[in-house]
Amino acid sequence: MEIAGEIGIFENQKACGPLRKHLFGAKRYAQWWFVGAMLAGDILVSTLMDMAVPGYGWFAMMLFTAVALFFWIRYARTLGPKAWMARGVPAVSPITYRIEEAGLVLDSQTSMTRVAWSGMSQIAPGHEAWLFIGPGQAWFLPTRFFADRQQERAFLAACFDKLGPEAKARSAEVAALVATEAGPWGVARP
Repeated sequence: MEIAGEIGIFENQKACGPLRKHLFGAKRYAQWWFVGAMLAGDILVSTLMDMAVPGYGWFAMMLFTAVALFFWIRYARTLGPKAWMARGVPAVSPITYRIEEAGLVLDSQTSMTRVAWSGMSQIAPGHEAWLFIGPGQAWFLPTRFFADRQQERAFLAACFDKLGPEAKARSAEVAALVATEAGPWGVARP
């Protein structure tokens, strides 16, 4: 059984220190530059407003801070994808999740990862995804990859059946989904 779809380049949102340094260089400190510039702007705007309309400097400072945060959030969201795309990584990459006897296989055009069922410690719900938690990391399967709820239940039931007893005990949400919504072979219960 397999599921396929496309994953966005920064959908996982996981990065480590050395990777951030390699990708962003000095821009990895951009949030601190922003905080410094925002504080300087807050002081300047507050002072100018108090000079023009005494007593309203705090209002100008709050307004400036809100506008600055809005623009920072818009800018910060572009850093990761731009850094990856500058290195030739496409904006989306097709991937296939395949259940094999030995483990879960994540297969793309450029790599293949096999996570042994014995190394998987839990399957848990994530944000619009299912998390396959293993030794020191997690892999995610977006729920949008499934054609419908029945396909999602069948795939998760097949994965759940491969887990060891301890991993099954930790995967309470999947156990409940499989037990209450689907019977044997992924057929919905009446």
